[in-house]
Amino acid sequence: MNLRDREGLEALYLACYPRLVAELSLVTGSRASGEDCANEAFTRLVKHWNKVSTYERPVAWVRTVGYRLAVDELRRRARHTPLLDYEVRAGGAVPDGTSQYEIWEAIQHLPIDQREVLIRHASHGQSDSEIAAHLDVPIGTVKSRLSRARRSLRSRLGDAS
Repeated sequence: MNLRDREGLEALYLACYPRLVAELSLVTGSRASGEDCANEAFTRLVKHWNKVSTYERPVAWVRTVGYRLAVDELRRRARHTPLLDYEVRAGGAVPDGTSQYEIWEAIQHLPIDQREVLIRHASHGQSDSEIAAHLDVPIGTVKSRLSRARRSLRSRLGDAS
């Protein structure tokens, strides 16, 4: 890449990145996801700069790629969130009326071993024995971690039952 190309990329990045992050954050509902999508869009721009630099509006190309990445992120979340939400609620871990945001926030506070078991069980639909085999731990350990995770969620989300 020559100096002219590098300067063109840098100018486009400086002019467009903050706004693209803001737009994609609104689309995804998360600043971190918006930044990830914008960063990936600009990474792809670097790979295709020889072609995209000839376009009348290279920023439109970056924005399109960013929006497509954001939509992909939303689709990924949609595939996993309802199953996790159903499983966590059905497992008696959270009271009615709790938002998905509150559930995800509470899950983030779980110790990693409990979080992993809960996610594998709820989101991936793995049985206790499948999780135990994958983690190379006794099945009783999986059941204990899952029970502690649910108890912790109930406590954090305000249901003492």
